[in-house]
Amino acid sequence: MPGQRCPGRADPELVPSGRGPGSRGRLNAVNGDVRIKLPATLEFGRMAEIAAEHAAAHQGFPPEHIANLSRAVKETVLLLLDPELSEGSMAFDYQSKAGIVAIEARVEQAGSKPLSHDRVDRFETAAGSLVDSWKLDPDDHRLWLQKSANPL
Repeated sequence: MPGQRCPGRADPELVPSGRGPGSRGRLNAVNGDVRIKLPATLEFGRMAEIAAEHAAAHQGFPPEHIANLSRAVKETVLLLLDPELSEGSMAFDYQSKAGIVAIEARVEQAGSKPLSHDRVDRFETAAGSLVDSWKLDPDDHRLWLQKSANPL
């Protein structure tokens, strides 16, 4: 039901990209740029997947490509998030236009260490082929993904 909140849970933040943190907004239908900021927990990762699915559907992706992008976002959360650290945030910037969805994901958690080679290898095996391209900054816990509706 609209307007209800889960007790004890922080509200996710939806803001158009390029606006300051804390300012609330909604999807800019002209260019499709959206930013969501979520608590750094696995439970909120599903919201990032749903946003990716919506962006891909809006760009006319076939169902299989939508599912692949969603799975890649799920794997992104598993890669970047340190489940042993309880505080922090995840931010996802989505850009969608001309049949392409680009996503920048980053996780900020106090005390986080650079991503291990094992975790990166796991991501590459699980999600590397699900997107057209990806780039990782393992020290900054930041990942860029791109997928097109009609890959070459």
